[in-house]
Amino acid sequence: MKLLHAPNYTIRVIRESTSEDVPLCEVMIAGAPAGKILQGAVLAAALRWQDYVLLFITDDVPFEEGLNIYLLDPELNVTDYARMYFMYSTGVFSNLDLTQDDMVRFHFLGEKVWTLRLFARRKFALPLMAPRLGVHRPLSFFRSFQLSAESTPLTREHEG
Repeated sequence: MKLLHAPNYTIRVIRESTSEDVPLCEVMIAGAPAGKILQGAVLAAALRWQDYVLLFITDDVPFEEGLNIYLLDPELNVTDYARMYFMYSTGVFSNLDLTQDDMVRFHFLGEKVWTLRLFARRKFALPLMAPRLGVHRPLSFFRSFQLSAESTPLTREHEG
């Protein structure tokens, strides 16, 4: 099933970011509180895939932006999660590409194109394998999506 925008999903900030606390928000569906609290302050994208919702929520912290990626099941349980950040790095979520049925491409953290591939069924994953630099995931033996990155042509010119 193709990824589609989910405009009826929004968020409401319930705790602003401070030097001691991360921002928190509540998921809203068609303007009504859904009772689900997640980390983040700005909804960058809400997408539907099969019976799931994929939310991209930034922290709204200048010069150290973080991106929280949540895959929620129909009951709004988090089935998979990734957090992207790198200390003292500016991250701007942009160039969302939904041309593949099970894949999302976007820019965040430097001159890289990130790819998020969704799995029809959870896949076994060794939690001991090091994730990509800047990507943080909870300890789990199963994943519902995979994140990868590739350099843009402009970055490759400077690397070589």
